[in-house]
Amino acid sequence: MQISRQKRTSLRMEMSPLIDCIFQLLIFFMLSSTFLTPAIKLTLPTATAEASQQNSELLITLDATGKIYLNTEQVAISELSRVLQQKLATSEQKVVTIRGDKAMQYEHFVTALDAAKRAGAVHVNISHDHE
Repeated sequence: MQISRQKRTSLRMEMSPLIDCIFQLLIFFMLSSTFLTPAIKLTLPTATAEASQQNSELLITLDATGKIYLNTEQVAISELSRVLQQKLATSEQKVVTIRGDKAMQYEHFVTALDAAKRAGAVHVNISHDHE
């Protein structure tokens, strides 16, 4: 005697669509994070020692033509210390990073370093490319 049983449908959640969504989000965030680099084009000098990179709130950029930028705003060299002092007053870490083009004048670097120290920066980092 054969007894016919009802087939039960399995209650199972498919993981493939979920995994596909996770990978797409991962790719989206990886690609979008690469577009966060500054728009100011520089040729950074290289160093053999790899420096530890800290995320800095304040970034001074010195280009080859002598222009000075604080984050992305162009600042006059005479106003750099005053503007830095205002921004460092609200900063928690009081860290300033200086990026300079390889062809910039050394005088501009010293001026930016001096302005950062006079404004109250606790740490001044120097950004460079490593080999």
